[in-house]
Amino acid sequence: MIRSSLFSLACAALLFAAGPAFARGDRDHNHLRDAAAQGQVIPLNRLIAEVRSRPPYSDMTYLGGPQFDMRQMLYAFKFLDGSQVVVVYVDARTGRIVGRKP
Repeated sequence: MIRSSLFSLACAALLFAAGPAFARGDRDHNHLRDAAAQGQVIPLNRLIAEVRSRPPYSDMTYLGGPQFDMRQMLYAFKFLDGSQVVVVYVDARTGRIVGRKP
C-alpha cells in the first residue's frame, strides 16, 4: 500500500514538473526535429533506447516524458529506482551521459 502511494506521488510530481516543458509549445520540438533530420542531434528514440540498455538504468523503470534544454542541448530522462526518481542528463549531440540526480 505504501509503495503504490509513493509511486503515485512520484508520478504526480513528475507530471507537475513537466508543465513548463509543455508551455514552450512546439517551437523547441520543431527545432529539435529539424536538428535531428540534419544529423546535428541523435534522434530521441535512439537516445532513450541507448540509455535504457545501460546498467544501472536497464534495471530501472523508465518513466517517459523526456525534457529537453535547448540552450545546453541536453535531455533529462526520468527513471524509477525502487521508490526514488533518478534523472539522467544526456547530451543530445553525442549521446553521452553527462550527469544524474541523485
